[in-house]
Amino acid sequence: MRSLDPEVQAFADTLAKRPPPDEVERAEIKRAIKRTKARVPRIEVHFEDRGTGPRICANHSDLEGQRYRVADAFGTRSQQFVYSMLKGLGKATEDHSAHCDFGPGSPDQLAFNAALAVIDGVRPKDEIEAILAAHMALTNIALLELVARTRGAIAGHLYQASGIKRLDVLGNLTTKFMRTYTMQVEALARKRRKGEQTVTVKHVHVHAGGQAVVGNVTNRGGRGVTKNEQQAYECGREKPTARAIPERPSVRSANQEREALPVTSDE
Repeated sequence: MRSLDPEVQAFADTLAKRPPPDEVERAEIKRAIKRTKARVPRIEVHFEDRGTGPRICANHSDLEGQRYRVADAFGTRSQQFVYSMLKGLGKATEDHSAHCDFGPGSPDQLAFNAALAVIDGVRPKDEIEAILAAHMALTNIALLELVARTRGAIAGHLYQASGIKRLDVLGNLTTKFMRTYTMQVEALARKRRKGEQTVTVKHVHVHAGGQAVVGNVTNRGGRGVTKNEQQAYECGREKPTARAIPERPSVRSANQEREALPVTSDE
């Protein structure tokens, strides 16, 4: 019988000493397994070095089926677009930690498949959405790296001189990447709804003297109120009526019929 690696054996011994999950945890594990198996599996690839450098290969023998899977993940029929995107993702997800970006990076299969999973999860309908999904995936990778470096700067540098400058630079970059990711998600949502934004009012409270519009309010492309809508609004408003002002003020007479007496200009 072949002996296990010492590190693997040590982990197995540690795992054997841990208590089994309780009843609540076992129930949650069972539900998690059911939900996970019901999800559509994301596309995965692996890298092979055939003497001329690493190449992206399928995990099975059906190469034609793999081409269709990748094309479907990018929402296109163009193989040229697929090859261009795969090449760009490969370069963008390379690991440069060994050379500190002063030399060629090594392929990072984990980061590459993670980016593919994001693109496949977005389910792009065309090439534009595929590009947005790829940008979102790469932004997330860079954002996680910046967060890790920011936490390292907080823990390993004093809050003075170069330490403050380093933390300020990393913090600003992290904030920018967070905003960039949010803008990418909003851009994808706007494209899918074709620039139309619908606001649904569920509860309307009108107090005394107030006015309300009941119905669907649609904002197309973020524009304001059109001229026709403004005219309709102005026509619907009640115009205030002015009280007639007499040319001369009048006072009441002392007789019983109370006839009004004119007032002279001298008075």
